[in-house]
Amino acid sequence: MANNCCQDSNNCCLFVKYCYLLLLFATTVFAQEFNMNSMPPPEMEMEYSTGTLKDGGNLTVTITVPDKWHVNANKVTDEFLKPSSVETKAEGIEFGEPEWPEPIKEYNEALELEIWTFRGTFSVKIPVKGVTGPDYDSLGTTVTFNYQACDNSICLAPASKTISLDNRANEGAGGVKKNNPETNNGQGNATAPSAGIALLLFFAFVGGIILNLMPCVLPVLSLKLFSLIKQAGESRGRLLTLGGATTAGILVSFWILAAVVAAVKAGGGSAGWGMQFQSAGFIAFMVIILTAFAMSFFGVFEVWLPWNATTRMDAAGQKAGIAGGFFTGALLVLLSTPCSAPLLGTAMGFAFAQTTPILFLFFTAAGLGLALPYMLVSAFPGILKVFPKPGAWMVKLQRVMGILLLASVGWLFWIVSEQAGTVGVELFSAIAIASIACSVLLGKFAKPGVAFIREIAVITLSAIALFSLWFAGIAPEYERAAIETFNTRMQEKMTEDGWFRYSPALIEEFARAKRTVFIDVTADWCLTCKANEAAVLDDEDFIRAMNSLNVALVKADWTRETPEVNALLESMQKSGVPAYAIYPAGDANRQIVLSELLTVDGIVEEIISHK
Repeated sequence: MANNCCQDSNNCCLFVKYCYLLLLFATTVFAQEFNMNSMPPPEMEMEYSTGTLKDGGNLTVTITVPDKWHVNANKVTDEFLKPSSVETKAEGIEFGEPEWPEPIKEYNEALELEIWTFRGTFSVKIPVKGVTGPDYDSLGTTVTFNYQACDNSICLAPASKTISLDNRANEGAGGVKKNNPETNNGQGNATAPSAGIALLLFFAFVGGIILNLMPCVLPVLSLKLFSLIKQAGESRGRLLTLGGATTAGILVSFWILAAVVAAVKAGGGSAGWGMQFQSAGFIAFMVIILTAFAMSFFGVFEVWLPWNATTRMDAAGQKAGIAGGFFTGALLVLLSTPCSAPLLGTAMGFAFAQTTPILFLFFTAAGLGLALPYMLVSAFPGILKVFPKPGAWMVKLQRVMGILLLASVGWLFWIVSEQAGTVGVELFSAIAIASIACSVLLGKFAKPGVAFIREIAVITLSAIALFSLWFAGIAPEYERAAIETFNTRMQEKMTEDGWFRYSPALIEEFARAKRTVFIDVTADWCLTCKANEAAVLDDEDFIRAMNSLNVALVKADWTRETPEVNALLESMQKSGVPAYAIYPAGDANRQIVLSELLTVDGIVEEIISHK
């Protein structure tokens, strides 16, 4: 009758769908109240019929499915459902085809589909066709029951359970594995975490050392070593002071980054290693700084101070040298953070999820690793003897350093191309050209020895010009190009039905684009998933609402178990599908888990309330 009703009237169809959703709601609430999110493995027993096996007989397997759950029958009415089956093994015994009981027929109103299930206790008889030799082993008989369980709100992954007459086989069930506190004993619980943190701290320290060899840091490393070579004749105390200044610049910068991360986390946002390189403004600033440094190395300009100001500084420039060392250390940190050196990524991935003191501890370890080469050279200046004495060759080396700094600018252009394509590179090329023009202007009109006010005026006018260029023209155009590039890249990851294929990296991309995500964890064999799709997710009202809110629709397929989707379900504290969640705009770590009951209005309300 429901089928005919739906054929005659759309209103009737909607009524039936909402009746089904009401049923889902009731059973979901009941399941949540009694913590029935995962079905325990079914109880199983088996016994042979009396008599000699050679004379025939059978093996009876009795299976009990927990209350409120059902398993699919041995035959199914649709290909997306997984049928139950049994596998029987015994040395020297041959078995026939299993004989199943009559299944229970149930009708799904939303899908207009009849399904066959088993509930409660049922028995499967397996005929014994005979034995293949005198040394058969009936006590070694094992039976594996393969099944897929569902209740009225979720379906679990296909699973299996094995039993044997002599208990030699292990019992098991599929699904998402969860931690069992009974794997923990009274010994080692306090030392294991401490040992783990110590190892990860060591990883952070070694990762900081390796950062010095990364392409983004190597040019500035060379610049600093070049500076130390020029001052190789200085006293050991002077070199130690310069090395200490560089180390201080590195550590203070790392601590500032740690404070920013802690503040973002405290505000409920997400933070990641190298997050400042997601900011076009920060990249523009780095392009200007590195381009200007390169021009200085090429001799285009020289920043100078009046003589009376210079004489007030320690030994004609000592303070400037210390300040320069500190600034070099800060620049090293700014360039190093997008590079996830080996070991550092693992350590920082752990640190970002910990408390603020541990976060600062890990940033300090990484900073000390990055600073180690400069501390060693400052403490043991004899290392510098491998370099030739200061001379004309240093002028040529200075030009090479300028080229290396421009190479760093090229690397920043690559980041820009990833974010905004060719248009972004063109826009940032204009910024680099403007920085070069300002450098030439500074060298032409503010040479050393002329009125110092000229240098102040040129630097001030250059800063105003560069800021105006960025905010008035380049920033809005860059934002438009970044959105277009992102949308084009996302189109390539979209399925035919307009949903994106789930991956953790995709969620991160949407977070960087400040876009809200609705995620559907589903499976081909999940009946409830299909019902929700028919009633809500495929509805035009839902699609229209998501488009108006600029929500990205992401589908995680659990038809076959994968580590990524298993981890996703575990993060949602779900053991089966369907499972639904919202990631608010700009936050890949904040997960709003929804009920198995879906309505368009309910989803829209959750999205708006968590913006």
